[in-house]
Amino acid sequence: MLVFLDTEYTGRDVPTPKLISIALVAEDGHREFYAELSDGWRVEDCNVFVRREVLPHLGADNVLSRAELKPQLRQWLRAGPRSIRIATDSPIDFQILANLLTGEWPQNVAVDRYDLRAMVDSGAFHHAAQRYFGPGRHEHHALHDARALRLGWLAYIDARKLRGQG
Repeated sequence: MLVFLDTEYTGRDVPTPKLISIALVAEDGHREFYAELSDGWRVEDCNVFVRREVLPHLGADNVLSRAELKPQLRQWLRAGPRSIRIATDSPIDFQILANLLTGEWPQNVAVDRYDLRAMVDSGAFHHAAQRYFGPGRHEHHALHDARALRLGWLAYIDARKLRGQG
């Protein structure tokens, strides 16, 4: 099963990007994981884009320290199907996840990622993902972005089936 991953972090142009929030959404849409970090980053660490587009949308109930996040994330992944592959459009997101799981990578999770970048610009993927966003569902919020990635992937797969390629 694919699990769609998105993260928000302090910025690509900062020396060491620091995790702010993380979301995982299962392919079937029945399981989700979302957490915001209470530590390990500061507003001063964030670039202008993150301050403007990411920080105003934070405020979830599931705010965890980095020490709390790691075991909860591992437990969520281990409770999933026997075979999980992480799908993301960003190598940075996957690297952040890998750093969190270092030393205790769940056996049911593949060590490589399913790269969505080639699909993201396709019409079906892009339009489905963009339709997801609206009032209360902001782009550049890890959970909303992960949900949009899932919907885009589903639309892309459906479009391929209609063209006889799937």
